[in-house]
Amino acid sequence: MMPMVINGRFYNQASPKKNSFMLRSLYMFFVARIKMLLKREPYDAWHAPEPVEHRAESPKITWIGHATFLIQIGGMNILTDPIFGSSSVIFSRLLPPGIPFEKLPPIDAVIISHNHYDHLDESTIMRIKKIHNSTFFVPQGDKEWFTTRGITDVHECMWWDMHTVDPARWVRITFLPAHHWSGRTLFNINKSLWGSWMIEYDNYRIYFAGDTAWGDHFKQINDHFGPIDVVLLPIGPCEPHDWMQSSHINAEQAGEAALLLNARHMIAMHWGTFGFGLDHFTLPIDRINAWWQANLSRIDDRMLHILRAGQSFSELIQKHNN
Repeated sequence: MMPMVINGRFYNQASPKKNSFMLRSLYMFFVARIKMLLKREPYDAWHAPEPVEHRAESPKITWIGHATFLIQIGGMNILTDPIFGSSSVIFSRLLPPGIPFEKLPPIDAVIISHNHYDHLDESTIMRIKKIHNSTFFVPQGDKEWFTTRGITDVHECMWWDMHTVDPARWVRITFLPAHHWSGRTLFNINKSLWGSWMIEYDNYRIYFAGDTAWGDHFKQINDHFGPIDVVLLPIGPCEPHDWMQSSHINAEQAGEAALLLNARHMIAMHWGTFGFGLDHFTLPIDRINAWWQANLSRIDDRMLHILRAGQSFSELIQKHNN
């Protein structure tokens, strides 16, 4: 599978219509604000920072919030779609970062799934540039955004491009398909690509889905890489489904994706951090938990993990907890 390119713009089957996107976003913003005033959500209970290791050889995954993870593997530290503040003046942050920015370990690499503001945050990127000597891996069409800001260690990728992050450590990353879209203004819609990432080290595979709607790419990725040890899958926003389905899988579809990817562990992401959609705070996790219980006969020994912001997953932690 490769994206279509027409007149300098990328397309796939799930590229949504944008005619009323801004109006819909404003509507959801006002509904979300009203919900916040009427109901106090348990934000504090979902913020549970843990001590951060400087480096880790065995895979360790810490959810910072939204689609931001610290992935520590093979002695390297990788950040996904880093955002430590609010995504915009409209969508403020509800759940504080699970790791304060100043407590991050040295960041070797940053992988970006696409250029939407909640996945490519300028203020966070500039802080990383100032403090960390990071290499950035970005979708095709996004390199110029970085170079105009003085960031030159940038690798631009098409789907199925593979890079070795550090040849001495053999940590490999591959840019993979997703069904989504891109754009930071009304004038550059789909001018850059979007996608997902596979991280590999010593036959251990971690899949980061970014943002995606449903599609046959899950099966194609499994055919190439499966079985996969850990998949990081978005479970929200769930509602309104008729608006979201061309851009985002919901919680139940995330469960189906975990099965298609033949994953041993699924970690939920893209929920609770910002008031996107019409979900109440815990709706995505309530729905993925319900789906998981209803499908135990299909799941076998696969495991679902709902991390709190700042909480970590690793095989060692899992064995200890069991």
